[in-house]
This record gives sequence, structure tokens and C-alpha cells, in this order.
Amino acid sequence: MTQEEKIEICQRRDKSYTGKFYLAVKSTKIVCNPGCSSKVPSEKNMVFYDMLEEVLADGYRLCKICMKEMWRQ
Repeated sequence: MTQEEKIEICQRRDKSYTGKFYLAVKSTKIVCNPGCSSKVPSEKNMVFYDMLEEVLADGYRLCKICMKEMWRQ
């Protein structure tokens, strides 16, 4: 999947891609699922990861909106 496809999926908030890749937002240091209902970030602030462990290791924190269940653990 290309970066452009991932951007389009996030802009559509397509929940069917949950867990297939993760959207990290550089400006807020938050990681979201592609279908997150929060405001879609600017493309320049989007970074994509395939594994949640990688994005967390890079210092991002879980979104309180779309990753509520993971946040509580």
C-alpha cells in the first residue's frame, strides 16, 4: 500500500483498515487507527507505521479517542 493510499484511507476514516497500519501525527505525537474520528491531520504531519510497537518505541502515545481500550491497559 502506498503512502498516498494510506492518506486517502485516513481522510475517509475507513475503519476497515484498523490494525493494518497506524497513523502517527508528528505535531501532537499521537498515534491513531486509520478510522479515527478525531480531526484528520495535515498530510505533512502524517507518518505511517505497520506495527504499533514501532510507533510507541518512537515516542508516540495512544489516541484517547480511537484506542480507548488500549489506553486503559
